[in-house]
Amino acid sequence: MAYEHKPGNGSAFANKEKKEDWHADFRGDVMLHDGSIHYLDVKPAVTQAGETYYKVKIGGVKVAKGAAPMSGHNQAKSNGYQNDSDIPF
Repeated sequence: MAYEHKPGNGSAFANKEKKEDWHADFRGDVMLHDGSIHYLDVKPAVTQAGETYYKVKIGGVKVAKGAAPMSGHNQAKSNGYQNDSDIPF
């Protein structure tokens, strides 16, 4: 059985695909309280005073609530809906 996040929790691992300095050092995902899973980027940074902190960026929907995870290039183009008939407008 695959690990499933609980609402408000996530995880990030070392970014093995980092090629540029501006790429995140850690990548993962986080489940928001509405049940949707979003991309997560974490990068260490330093304030002007020299204090270390972590910049956190929550990206777009990785898996919409109640939807099965998608694979390959379809995942990057997804708006969180399986097809046009699922769009709520």
